[in-house]
Amino acid sequence: MSAARTAEAARTGPSCAAVLKLFATVFSPRWIKGWQLPPHHGTTAAGQAHAGGAKGGKKNAPGHPQRGSYQRIFSLGVTLWYLIFQRLNDDPTLAAVVQDLRAGGADRLSPRQGKKLSQAACSSQTSGYNQARQRLPLALVQAALAHLGEALRKMTGLESSPQQAPPANRRDRRLFDGSTLAMLRTPDLEKAFPPGKNQRGASDWCLMRIVVGFCARTGGVLSAVCGAQQLSEQAMSWSMMEHARAFTVWIGDRNFGVWSIVAQAQRLRQDVLVRMTRPRANRLCAGQPLASGQERFVSWHRTASDKIPPGVHGKKVTGRLIYVRLKKDGHGIDLWLFTTLPAAEYPLALLVQWYGQRWQAELNFRYVKTQLKMAVLHVRSAAMARKEFYTGLLAYSLVRGVMWAAGERLEENRRALSFSAARRVVLLRLKQWGSRQQSGCGSAARWVQSLLEEVLLHLLPSRRHARASEPRRVRYRNRTFPPLRGSRAAARAREALPKSS
Repeated sequence: MSAARTAEAARTGPSCAAVLKLFATVFSPRWIKGWQLPPHHGTTAAGQAHAGGAKGGKKNAPGHPQRGSYQRIFSLGVTLWYLIFQRLNDDPTLAAVVQDLRAGGADRLSPRQGKKLSQAACSSQTSGYNQARQRLPLALVQAALAHLGEALRKMTGLESSPQQAPPANRRDRRLFDGSTLAMLRTPDLEKAFPPGKNQRGASDWCLMRIVVGFCARTGGVLSAVCGAQQLSEQAMSWSMMEHARAFTVWIGDRNFGVWSIVAQAQRLRQDVLVRMTRPRANRLCAGQPLASGQERFVSWHRTASDKIPPGVHGKKVTGRLIYVRLKKDGHGIDLWLFTTLPAAEYPLALLVQWYGQRWQAELNFRYVKTQLKMAVLHVRSAAMARKEFYTGLLAYSLVRGVMWAAGERLEENRRALSFSAARRVVLLRLKQWGSRQQSGCGSAARWVQSLLEEVLLHLLPSRRHARASEPRRVRYRNRTFPPLRGSRAAARAREALPKSS
């Protein structure tokens, strides 16, 4: 992705240039080079940290350079490439990665001119790639996601570092919500993500609690944190808000409509638009109820049960309390909102419209868990679980960036594209690019233009009638065997016990 190709893409169309910069943000050799050891770097602590070397490894012989990722088939760039490939591919196994490598799927990423990676890969074993995944620094994956988020912000025309509050149509709006990812329990995972316990003992599954801030325009990931399920989503949101810029608008559901979130936002010169529970809203009303479509400027005092974010001083925050009664499918919905945005620039109707987009966060989590197969992480270490989490969001944001460049506008409900179809198209085109296949598109700009045109073909059908509410039930086939609880060794011991007559 050279500067000449980017300039050519800019002449062809702004969307092409934006997508090329999006791919270059992650796959550019210049960016990866900052994390790699130089060819003759010695064995220093900084070099080992950048190379992701394990502590306690064997020392090199005197006069020999540190063996960094640049000397291996799975360099840092190739490893990051295939971690994203695993999330986009229908077969996420390590064997599928090695098979694609031997078929020439990453020949373009070869650091040596004239020698293909497929020629150097002689073994079909997956241990080499598995070890490369362990060596990959977690900070590299997190930095890649941050760089990609910044590229998405530039695609939507947001300012990098605004000195004063931008207008409403230029505000950085993030839909933040939480969820969990499951992992089968191992000793290492149990330490970092303790499983839940009851009277029967500990669960077989460790749960990673995640909080993600999605862009309200593109649906891509702009911020994300993960931790143990014992942590609250509100406390995890404090750290995520610390890394966001000033004047960011956070939109959340009732779980985030608490005093600590508002106080943290005001400390960081940010704003919130959160839904409140009825009891909490009634306390703020102070015995003076609101009619539908009314709002009131209130002071929200901290109670003894409210947690205090680090660095927050004071016991009250100020903002607008809004009440709207909506009708859906013949039923009334009471919507209590609290916001710190001024009434002069942000009228009630606009805020209700913005909050209506919050449901996109639920849909985004569904795509992450089903299309990218992240509902259950097949890992054995906490470090690998975190890498899988961030690389999964990285792959998801790449697809979302392509969909936005193709014309999808989530906030306008215009050109609703199929995420699953876009994922398949992006995967196919990346495989062609990585294997140096000629797709008949010519230059890089035309290659991107054809990619966007193909993604645009997969529009979601418009429903003539609103979908009726469905009961939350899951249909299962009849199961012959009972579920496995505990370890298999414990199950075998129970089966060996004599049956009581």
